[in-house]
Amino acid sequence: MEARASLALDLGAVKEVATVRLNGRPLGTVWCPPWRVSVGDAVKAGDNQLEIDVVNLWRNRLIGDAAQPVAERVTRTTIVAAPTEPLLPSGLLGPVRLVRPEAVP
Repeated sequence: MEARASLALDLGAVKEVATVRLNGRPLGTVWCPPWRVSVGDAVKAGDNQLEIDVVNLWRNRLIGDAAQPVAERVTRTTIVAAPTEPLLPSGLLGPVRLVRPEAVP
């Protein structure tokens, strides 16, 4: 049990916010480096179910909407975005690793 409690899930890089659950148990929400949550006793021998929800950037949503016909757009705002603008990096960029916290710089 002690060995499992000392494990952490290192998400690598996240743009912009991530909420982590392991085997249905919330491990936390991260929004800045280090993109890491303690696994605690949520990990079990054998198969585990890892869920990570990542929030995309509002700007990317606006750019995506700008490429849709007006009737199909999700957002309504006075902020103008062009469908030709490049999307900003977003999502779980990783690498995702299970580590012992003392092994992570």
